[in-house]
Formats: sequence, structure tokens, C-alpha cells
Amino acid sequence: MLTVSLLLLLLSQPDTTETEPLQTMAYGADSLVFSISDEDLILVGNASIEHKQMSIAADTIRYLSIEETVRATGNVEMAEGGDDATGSALIYHLPTATARTFSTTSFYDRAQYNSETVTMLSREEFNLTNVVFTSCEKDTFDYYFWAEVMKVYPDDKAVAKPIILYVQDTPVFWLPYAVFPIRRGRSSGFTIPTVGSSSRDGRYIRKVGYYFGFSDYIDLLISSDLMEKTRFQLTATERHNLRYVLNGRNRIQWRRQFESSRDRWLIDSEHKQELPDGTMLRLTGNFVSDRSYLEDTQQNPQERMEGQLRSWLSFSRNMGRGSAQVNFEYTEYLSALPDTIDNEILSELSTPDIRYNRPSSPLFSLPSDPGNHRIWHSLYWNLSSHYLTEQTEWEDSSFYNAGIKVSSSLSGSNRLGGILAVSPWLNTTGTVYHRDRSGNRLPGWLHPSIGLSLSTDVYGMFSTSLAGFSILRHTITPSISTSWSPTRYMSLDGSYQATEEAESLFYRFSDFSLPSSGTVVTFSLLNLLEGKRLNRGAIEKKTLAELSLTSSWSPERDQEIFSPVSASLNLTPTKWLSSRISGSYNGYTRKTDGISFTTGIQLSGNDPTMQPDSGFVLTPLSWRLSLSHSFIPALYSADDDLNKLRLSVSIDLTTRWALNYRAYYDATGDNFISQDYSIMRDLDSWEAVFTRHISDVDTGFYFRINIKVFPDIKVEQHASSF
Repeated sequence: MLTVSLLLLLLSQPDTTETEPLQTMAYGADSLVFSISDEDLILVGNASIEHKQMSIAADTIRYLSIEETVRATGNVEMAEGGDDATGSALIYHLPTATARTFSTTSFYDRAQYNSETVTMLSREEFNLTNVVFTSCEKDTFDYYFWAEVMKVYPDDKAVAKPIILYVQDTPVFWLPYAVFPIRRGRSSGFTIPTVGSSSRDGRYIRKVGYYFGFSDYIDLLISSDLMEKTRFQLTATERHNLRYVLNGRNRIQWRRQFESSRDRWLIDSEHKQELPDGTMLRLTGNFVSDRSYLEDTQQNPQERMEGQLRSWLSFSRNMGRGSAQVNFEYTEYLSALPDTIDNEILSELSTPDIRYNRPSSPLFSLPSDPGNHRIWHSLYWNLSSHYLTEQTEWEDSSFYNAGIKVSSSLSGSNRLGGILAVSPWLNTTGTVYHRDRSGNRLPGWLHPSIGLSLSTDVYGMFSTSLAGFSILRHTITPSISTSWSPTRYMSLDGSYQATEEAESLFYRFSDFSLPSSGTVVTFSLLNLLEGKRLNRGAIEKKTLAELSLTSSWSPERDQEIFSPVSASLNLTPTKWLSSRISGSYNGYTRKTDGISFTTGIQLSGNDPTMQPDSGFVLTPLSWRLSLSHSFIPALYSADDDLNKLRLSVSIDLTTRWALNYRAYYDATGDNFISQDYSIMRDLDSWEAVFTRHISDVDTGFYFRINIKVFPDIKVEQHASSF
């Protein structure tokens, strides 16, 4: 092949008018014809031409000097500014950098555009005619959109009219006019609505709205729902996120109830921000127009069953080795219904709630040389303080109290002879209230307590071949701890009072407890069975079983000085099986209580017996199964046993079909609490999902078919009893 590459210098003749600057082109071809008289150039065979950022390749290219245009025919390929297109013919005007292509195919952001003509008016504006748009990569499209005319603004939007959606060459959807955002990343535009029906609301259309993509850090969605029988609703949701600085969201919801002509609303906010001085700000706000709003309106069952709303503002900051936090909190109990149950709490307000905590640190500076370490270097101390004002509202009364509590501990830890761990501690707590039960202002108390903990470890190693393990290790950790508090506390006036009288003098609220006295000795025994084996060239360590036993003794108890023995056994013999058994035994009544059994199974794998729709698959299709069983026997009561099963199964039936099933079953009542199953189908460019859900709270179905590359382009149907 003969390739010619020259520089063509087009110089205008001198005259009285200003001339265009020098034009430079690079070109090549198998052969060329140059006309000396009119300076036209014809390139034939593997022709190419480059001018500034534009390059053209075709079977034949002709440059017309007088018109300053390039005409290309036959397998035309054009590239400019990183974009490219193919077609059957092209006309390009050099001075204005405008072009027109014929029978053009171009690609943009995972989509393919085929058009009869494309006219490039500028780098920011294109006109297209007879346009076919799709993301399908097959020779015969599964789906495509057709538009008679389209105007494209790159990295912004495409405006088309009219537009028709075809599935397998069958028209299924028509719009007289449409605007498609094609900006990479976030972009503003209209949302795709959801159409469905339910027994309560009738026919509905949801999520009709507009999305504002202001920037990469903030956006806003305004949407509306129209329910045929019940309501009209508007929702505005704002989100903001600046990495390492702030993030949060705000939602405002308003609805008009048709039957009652009642206006109802919801406001919830979340915000987290780190200020320049290191202070962390957190804000959560939840407010509703009435107590039954969530129960009546929310689609999510968990939100419908929410029993309380918490709103709070928090400031926290590290201060030296400690941390300080200031909270303002309001809690509203939605489940409290006036005139139904006496003495129900309606709301709680804590403002302010101030805390300062200094974690454990050495009482004496540690020596740099470990050889100079002495017993007093193992002493640690900590400090915590809490100031709180709290207002509690009941149906017929209210309660206000405030107080400040300071607590400090001194502790140590040593291992005698390398065997016995000894940990003594001393704690002192002081509390001042704004008033006591008699109305006296600023009462308070100071009360100490001491304790000691002893523990050790006993090991046993065993060789085995069980389940591939080479060594089993059994660790027994017995421990005993005791605590003692005096029977008197010191009041603020310096006198000593009996702790048993504190209940009649001081209030209990939040974590403000009262001074108590007595001796408590706690016994515990921990058994741990671990295994070690070689797995794929690496040593694997695994905990196979764990058994813990706990009880306590106190001489101040009226009748049973020993508490029931609490036991808990965890078994994890394999990766796919786990089991837990817990309960307690009372030696005085010789009865067990709180017995519960929990078992979990997690399985997954590949089933080579399941074949795809067609073709040969080297990797077998996958399946996953999760099963959990909870059993609490009612041993000494008239109540029924609690016996429930949860099952979740997911199977890839073929390369195109998948099935999911979940069930919650009450074995005692012999009935399903809830069930739902989903069938998913891969349709190449499309995907379809059908979900059926059955429960006492909500029963219905959901169906959706959407384009995989553009999930917002979808058709969905939803029907339920809620």
C-alpha cells in the first residue's frame, strides 16, 4: 500500500481584504489526485485526513479547496475530542468545524445511537433525525427507543419528539415529548413513577417528581403520591455529604386525607459534622403530626411498628486524655394512648445532658525500662461525671429532676507467680440532686465500695484426627470476684446515714442510682475448646465450643443467699452449623428457668445437576440456604412454648432464572407468620422480578421489568392489602 503524508499549505492571494490564517492538514491514502487549478484533493483507498482535533477515515475522501469542505464516502469513521462515530457519508466544513453524517452509528455512555442524519452545529449541539437508541448489544435489538427528531447537548440532555419504546419491534409505549438527562454522574431530571393498586388505597401512582442534582455534595428529590381512595402526598428529601466533614439528610412529608379532609405531616432530619476545632456535631430530629402517623402511613412494616420517636442534638469533643459530650434529647412514646392505661409515660425531655469521661490511665508514670517496673506502676484510675436535667410527662402528671454524679475508680492488676491474676479495685461515687423527696434543695451523698477479682487459666492439649484437626486445646478459666459496700453513706453536711433509708429520701432516674450496701461474691467458670488444623497450607484456629457457668452469693439476701446458676453453651463445630443453649437452675426450688435453644445452619454451594437454558457452563450454578430455629419451652407456666423457624433459600435455577424464598413459621401454632418468594429472570438487556408476600400484616405482590443498564427505565406493578 502506498501511503502519502504531506503538509498542504493553502495561501490566499493578496488583496484588500483580510485573509484567513494558514490552514494545515495531514492526510494519507493508497492513491491521490491533486488538481493544480482549483487545488482540490481526492484520496482513494484507506483514506485519512487530520485537521486540528478532527480525524476522518473512509474509502474515499475529497477536499474542496474553494468551499473548504471535506466530503467522505464509504465506511466513514470520524473522531473529534474523544468522541467517535461511523456512517456511510460525511460532509465537514473546516472554518466552522460543523459536520453532517449519514446513516450514522455512535456510542455514548453505554448506549448506542443509530440515526439517518447527524448535524453537528457545534461541539455543544447536535441535531439527529430518525433516531434509534438502545443499550442492547445484539444484532437484533431486544428493545429500542425511536424518535423522529432529537437534539443532543453533550454531557447535559437530549430532547426528542415524538418517542416510542419498541420491544422486539413491537411498539409498547409512546410519548409526544421527552427530555433525557445524559450528564455523566448526578443530573437533574424527572423520576419514573410507580403504578399499582392495593385494597386500601385503590389504584395509585407513586414517586412522580423531579430530582435536583445540585452538585456532587448535595441533592434534592421532590416527589408526590396519589392514592385513588385515600390521600395525596408530597415528600421532599434532601441529602448532603462532604467526605470527612459532614453528611446527613432531611425529609418533609405532607399528606391530605380524602375522607376526613385531614392534613398530616412528618419531619425527620439527620446531620453529622466535624467542626474545625475537633468538635463533633450530631443531630437527629423526628416529629409527626399525631401518634398514629407512622402506623397508618409507612410502607415498611418495621417503621409502622415503631413505638417511639427520638430527637437529639449532641456535641462531643476530646479534651486532653478525656472526652466531653453535651446532649439535648426528646423522646415521644407513640404507643402511649391517653385514657387507656393509667400512668403511661407520654414523653421525656433531657436538656442538657452533660458527660465527661477520662478512661483508665496509669496513676504513676511508667518507667522506660521494664526492669524498673514496680507493683505500684500497675495501678490505674479513671473518672466519669454526669450532669442531667430531666422532665418526664405522664398522662395526668409530670416529673422534673436534676442532678450531678461523679465517680472515680482505682484499680490494679498483677499475676502472682505467673499463674493467679489478682485485680483489686476501689470505687467512690458522689451524687448531688437539685431536691429530695421532702423538697430540700441540693441534697447529696458520697459512698465508697471495694472489690477483688481472682482468676487463672488451666490448659490441656490433645492430639486428634477429628474433623481434620490435629490438636485440640481445652482451657478452663475459674474466677471469683467479691465486692463490699458499707451500710452507711456520708451526706453533704458530713453526717452518716443508713443506706437502707436512701430510697425514701432520694429519687431514682436515668443512671442516677442510690447507695447500696452489702457483700456480693460472684463465681464463674469458663470452658473453651479450640482446634488447630492445616487448611490449604495455612494453620487454621477455630473455637469449637464455649461453656460458661455463673452464680453469686450474698449474706444480705433474705431467703436465697445463692443466686440461680446461669449457664450458656455455644457450639460451632463447623462453618455451617452453630447452636446456643442457655438457661438457669435454682438450687432451692430445684427448677430450671429461662431455657432457650437456638440453632443456625448456613449452607451454600454449586449443583452440577442443574443445567442452563442452552450451551455449556463450566462453573456449576449456585445455591444458598439459611435456617434458624428458636425454641423456648414454657416449663412452669400456662403459656405455650415459643417454637419458631426462619428459612431463606436462594437458587440460581439456570443462567437466566433465579428463585428466592423466605418463611417465618410458628411451629407451636402450626401457621406461617410470613412468607415471600421472588422469581428473577434475565432477559439480556432487561431483567424481570416478581415477588409475592403473605403475612397477617400485609399480603400482595410486586412486579417489575427494567432495563439493566438504565434501571430507572422500568415498568412496575404493586398490589397489597396495606
